[in-house]
Amino acid sequence: MKTIGCSILTLLSFLLTACGGSGIGDNFNSSFEKTFTFGSQTYICRSERAANACGGASQDCSACDVQSSSSPVITQVCTQPVVNTHRVTANGCVLRLTNNTQTGICTSEGLRLLSGTNFTRLQVSAGTLFPRGSLSINVGNLTETIACN
Repeated sequence: MKTIGCSILTLLSFLLTACGGSGIGDNFNSSFEKTFTFGSQTYICRSERAANACGGASQDCSACDVQSSSSPVITQVCTQPVVNTHRVTANGCVLRLTNNTQTGICTSEGLRLLSGTNFTRLQVSAGTLFPRGSLSINVGNLTETIACN
């Protein structure tokens, strides 16, 4: 009886952990969604971390989606204060790199990039996340740096 009880408890613990019921940090929950409205602007946050930042004292909603019927396409080119160093803003900008073109935005979660152009801020916010806020790419003997401004 003890063996069966222990086996069931172990199986239950495994299933709970596998389904995201345990652990540390900001686990992704595809069903998480929290909405905030400040003035006439509504934000949809899809992670607890983003919701905590948006609902906090700073009201930093940069990692949340802006609810809008039409979002403008990002066309601003990122600044290059130093050769091969690109600065990305919270509003987003286009990076013209040596081998390709990326569109990037900076959020409270870090730097987000999406390969290509003609994207809205909402589309780029679903791109690849670099939580450190910067990225270095080696192209032959050249290093290009992309960083949040």
